[in-house]
Amino acid sequence: MVRVQKWKVWGSVVEVDVTEAAALPEAAALIADVIDEAESVCDIHRGDAEIHAVNLSQGAPVKVSRRMSALLRSALWVARMTDGAVNPLISEPSDDSVPTVHPEPSFLDVQIDDDVVFAPWGASFDITDTAKADTVGRAAELVAGELECGAAVRIDDVIATAGHCPAGGWQIPVPGDDEIELANGTAMATAFALSDEPSAATDADAVPEWEAVTVIADDALWAYGAAATALMRGGGAIRWIEQHELRARLVDRSGRVYTTGNW
Repeated sequence: MVRVQKWKVWGSVVEVDVTEAAALPEAAALIADVIDEAESVCDIHRGDAEIHAVNLSQGAPVKVSRRMSALLRSALWVARMTDGAVNPLISEPSDDSVPTVHPEPSFLDVQIDDDVVFAPWGASFDITDTAKADTVGRAAELVAGELECGAAVRIDDVIATAGHCPAGGWQIPVPGDDEIELANGTAMATAFALSDEPSAATDADAVPEWEAVTVIADDALWAYGAAATALMRGGGAIRWIEQHELRARLVDRSGRVYTTGNW
């Protein structure tokens, strides 16, 4: 029987499901440690977070911890995979009346050599969302490996599974729909549009605009990145998802549901 524990941390709802009841307390403790490690280095709302040193470096190389380096690499990987749709850099409002001295910073200009980060002048990172997705996958694999049980770990709307699955498989609720069986070792993420957030699509024919996009992928980081990207791609989202051979369910602003053929 699957045992479940939920709590809230890092502004998110965290849930762990394990296939061995006796493993639940230790699983929750392992996950809490993984989350605390990630939050302590990249939560921009914490004054002692390591990411502030990166944001203040302004073109100078800065040495970071191994975990900070890994989370930055994950964020940059998602940015490349999504052609910048999921961007780790914060866009600052600009005053067109003032001539710029430095070019607009790009994630493509960021380099990481071992644990030394080289970011262009003006670059400011916020990698919270990709860090949470990365942490989900890392936590699930850690619990499954350390405790030799099946594990499903969720932070908000990103879920990853690892280890052996329970009898009947992992039955995971899809937001706004019934449960779906999530294959062991895969992940699912749902991205929601903000009520005042328009689609990024500019083409007049790029409809419908999406209310929610759920994507199933091989890992939590890619599931999150793909869902967040599809949400912004308007009518081209389904083709983009199918080009990447992902499983997805999309809901438009009128409540109509679209699914990929492999859903």
